[in-house]
Amino acid sequence: EGMQTMSFYMYRAQNDEDYPLDSDNTASLEAVMWYLHNEVVVMSCPRHYDITKIVRYNVTMRNPDSAANSMHSQYGPFVAIDSGKCTVPDCEGIIEKRGYFVGCQVQYGKNYGVKAYWYSLLGACPLQPFSNKTDECKQEFPGGKCAEGQEPDGKNCTWSYEKAGEIQIAELEGIDNYKQFCSEGKKEYVESEDKGEGCSFWDDKMDAEKNAARVAAAQALFKKVSDAPLLTPTPLCDA
Repeated sequence: EGMQTMSFYMYRAQNDEDYPLDSDNTASLEAVMWYLHNEVVVMSCPRHYDITKIVRYNVTMRNPDSAANSMHSQYGPFVAIDSGKCTVPDCEGIIEKRGYFVGCQVQYGKNYGVKAYWYSLLGACPLQPFSNKTDECKQEFPGGKCAEGQEPDGKNCTWSYEKAGEIQIAELEGIDNYKQFCSEGKKEYVESEDKGEGCSFWDDKMDAEKNAARVAAAQALFKKVSDAPLLTPTPLCDA
């Protein structure tokens, strides 16, 4: 047993800007689709946070031996991160005890299957937001992110990544021109109606079969736009 080195895909919904993974929360594809369905497309034209795309990352991780609650788990606990800052109570104490771990949490009851997971990645100076991360803080609290070319070993660093493609949400929905779609007064998804207006992609939110088809459509689109390899299935979140 013990901690394994694992490589698999993590995902993030974001706007048109590109920024590197640092201290961040990411998700499995199922959880990112649930997030889009519940918090993003319900505020259509413009979408919540101006989100336009799903970005995929090939993440390699190996947690410190002190990270997990049980001998069998590969993960530490999930911690919420906002603007680069770990925001859970006593985050400093948790890191002191467990190291700069990769955490996960199952999103139960979300109708996007059993692999709807949130992840937390701890970068340098994780107790401060991006705007307050000084060089001194980054040196004193180096975080778990590996330097370029470094492999996660659970001691010097715990995670590395490379970008592995991105897809546009409008293309996934079958919308050719999102601005035009909005100007015509259409809606991706209206919660009170449980369907869209001029878009049917998100109809029937509680339908597990349709949700699985939405995830499959996103996987197929990633395959079309990126030649990144299919990795091992998402490892079980057993934190």
